[in-house]
Amino acid sequence: MTAQAGDTTSLSSRKARLRKELRQRRRALAGAARRRAAVQAAAHLARAIRSRGARHVAAYLGVAEELDTRPLLARLHALGCVLYVPKVGAAGELRFARWRPGAPLRHNRYGIAEPVALRHPARLDLIVLPLVAFDAGGARLGMGGGYYDRLLARTRATRRPLRVGYAFAAQEIRAVPVAAHDARLDAIVTERGFRRFR
Repeated sequence: MTAQAGDTTSLSSRKARLRKELRQRRRALAGAARRRAAVQAAAHLARAIRSRGARHVAAYLGVAEELDTRPLLARLHALGCVLYVPKVGAAGELRFARWRPGAPLRHNRYGIAEPVALRHPARLDLIVLPLVAFDAGGARLGMGGGYYDRLLARTRATRRPLRVGYAFAAQEIRAVPVAAHDARLDAIVTERGFRRFR
């Protein structure tokens, strides 16, 4: 579902309602189920990364009710992947910075931990994306800031890394409302497995 010229307010309000509903759904998941899902999803994605020979991987440091990425980052580090995580620049642009377990972090203006040093990747094979909701067509609903959509738009002209959403299975919905600028996923990983969209 793509927005038409006159319904951007309607699209924005639909997205806002979905964000509220899906974030509540994530928060309602029990602690043991959350921990189990994080370990299972990490195993599924590590297997997919190994089979594809991806070496340079960007992920994110999970916050709040998001699927915990710590088990994933530990597995990828053990596999020998070169890891990168998001860092917001002074102008509000999202970049990826090199990260290793134990590297110093500081909280940005949104309260999200990010690397102190900024060392850009020479290349990326795969990007692990946070999301609030996804659908069977690969549409992704983010938090609403557009940071990842803008970052992914910049990668279109170069060798494009595989875009993989990372979420609880409970975050799948029938249809995510999308605008023309919204970036789609190539695949999704949940505690149930790895699924390719195209």
